[in-house]
Amino acid sequence: MIYMKKTKIIGLTAAALLAVAPIASTSIVSAADATQTGNTVTQNTNTNPISDFPIAIQFTQDGKTQSINPDGMYFQVSPNSSFNPTEFTGSNGNQFKIVAANNQKVTVDSNTVDTSKAGSVGTVKLTVGTDTVTYKIFVAPTGQKTLNIAPRQWIKALGDSNIFFSQGQKIYVGNNTQIINGISYSPISSVSQEEANSKAKGWLVETKYLANETPAPETVEKTVMHKALVYDDVGGSKVRHIAAFTTVTVDQEIKTIQGTRYYKISDRPDYLKVSNIDGTKRTLTKNAYIYATSKRRADRTVLKKGETITTYGGSYKFKNGKRYYRIEGATATNKRYVKVANFE
Repeated sequence: MIYMKKTKIIGLTAAALLAVAPIASTSIVSAADATQTGNTVTQNTNTNPISDFPIAIQFTQDGKTQSINPDGMYFQVSPNSSFNPTEFTGSNGNQFKIVAANNQKVTVDSNTVDTSKAGSVGTVKLTVGTDTVTYKIFVAPTGQKTLNIAPRQWIKALGDSNIFFSQGQKIYVGNNTQIINGISYSPISSVSQEEANSKAKGWLVETKYLANETPAPETVEKTVMHKALVYDDVGGSKVRHIAAFTTVTVDQEIKTIQGTRYYKISDRPDYLKVSNIDGTKRTLTKNAYIYATSKRRADRTVLKKGETITTYGGSYKFKNGKRYYRIEGATATNKRYVKVANFE
């Protein structure tokens, strides 16, 4: 989790109504004793929904019954829970029921939900007359989950906070979902399952990001071979470094930013220059010795003119005033350098 200041989300629904911009109204309930906010209509609990839209989903949240258009929505259920496409229980314990205008028949065209697969996503397609809606079900994962929001790099938590979660970050998903302005939000934490389930501590993000079906980027472990400055996604320096010979997990695909090639660290929005990891191939213009220090050779090897050698990052200035490149085969305990002049 990335943050600038920490403010707990208390009174989640109220905070979210202030933080989320109004959405064009698609109200599906028409009743004299109903009040409307965005595309959500809140009624007295005992009022039956009268749908202006052919298909609605009805649920009770914070003691008030609401009916909204489910088309394109995401809902979260618990693993191994019973699921009926027209009437199901959310992971927060709320009951969700599909209702149709004028008591029309609701037909289940397809249902791919499988609650035995924690972390999976299923799709439900319903029809009333000539009208069709589709919604998705996210089966909450058990234990720690790797956040996959590809192709996004980060998402912001709901509310007046500077809390961000990054692609590849390890998180826990809580049960206490909220539907705010027609959007489902799920609580998550980078700390523990207990914190994710805490109404005072879990951070809300849109459920659709957790239910992302875009394949996550392939990752690979790499060794940083030269002290590496950390950059952001537009090539700006973050004024932080990663030490040489540190192992990092990066997205396998190389990103080019303003003409320079970078690896993205898989669990945070940090970028490292490829030249500090994979190095740069250079051709010797003269025979060269390999040095451990400015005064001591690493071994008796003589590199021949015309050989191609991999060097890492920028050059180092030694005490003798000459500049050297770190070369292939170097480790934290096996120093290997060649004079820059031998490549010129």
